[in-house]
Amino acid sequence: MDKHAAPPQLEHPAAAERLRLEGALELLDLLHEELLLRRDQVRDASGREVFDEVITQVDALLVEYRRRRAALPPASARHASYAFLLDEAGEVHPLPHQVYVALVRGEAAVPQFAGRTLRLAEWYVRLHDEEPEAVVNETYVPIRIGPEGHADWSASSALDACRHGSQKAAENAALPNAMERERMRDLLLRVRT
Repeated sequence: MDKHAAPPQLEHPAAAERLRLEGALELLDLLHEELLLRRDQVRDASGREVFDEVITQVDALLVEYRRRRAALPPASARHASYAFLLDEAGEVHPLPHQVYVALVRGEAAVPQFAGRTLRLAEWYVRLHDEEPEAVVNETYVPIRIGPEGHADWSASSALDACRHGSQKAAENAALPNAMERERMRDLLLRVRT
C-alpha cells in the first residue's frame, strides 16, 4: 500500500489532531440533532428512554472533544489580511485589520476621511514564520465615507454600479496605479522588519 505524504498543514501533530476533532465534532453535532428529531417522533416511553441514553452518550463525547480541542495549542496563522485606503491624491493609508473589520461592520469611523470617496484595498497574504511572504488575492472597491466618518455603503459607487450592471467598471476604477501598488508593497514589507 502506497503511503501518501500529508499535506503541509497536517505535518504538525496538533494541526492533524485539530482537524480530526473538528470533523468528529461536526459529525457528533449532526448526530445529536438527528437523534433529538427521532426521539421526538417515538411515541412509547421506553423508546424515548433509549434515545435519551444515546443522546447523553453523544453529549458526553461532545464535551470531551471540545475540551480536547480547547487544550490544543492555538492554530498558527498561515494567511493574513492587510487593508489600505487609497485617496484621490494617490496617498496610501494603511488600515489596521481590527479597524478595517470594524469599519466594514459599521462599528468604527475614520473621521479624517469624512465626506470623501476613497478606494479600499484588501490584500490577502500568505505568511511564512508569521511574516508576509506573498500576496495571494487582491480586492479593490470604492468606498464613500460619510460626514461622521463611517462607511456609507449605500453611497459607494461599487454598490450603485452593481445595481446598474457596471460592476466591472467600478472595480477597474478602484484599481491602484503602479505607484500606489508599489507603496502598498513597501508598507507590507515594512511589517516584516
